[in-house]
Amino acid sequence: MKPISRFDIEQEILQIGNFVEILRNYADMVYDGEVTSSSHDDIHTTLHGFAHLLEAHSDKMMQTHKRHYKIDNWSEHNE
Repeated sequence: MKPISRFDIEQEILQIGNFVEILRNYADMVYDGEVTSSSHDDIHTTLHGFAHLLEAHSDKMMQTHKRHYKIDNWSEHNE
């Protein structure tokens, strides 16, 4: 496995910023009535999907953090 650097962590943070723009765009489309489906169920499902994506990305960032700082399973002297 390749070593983790601060640049890897930085990249993951920047990816969150990109996702924020996607969410803003979706919110604007919902507000303006431009969403392809006006079903409340579809919008609810989409928002839950976004939440799952953010959770997955958060998990990835936590793993990167643990690898970089050698925490838990990544520690050199795991007891």
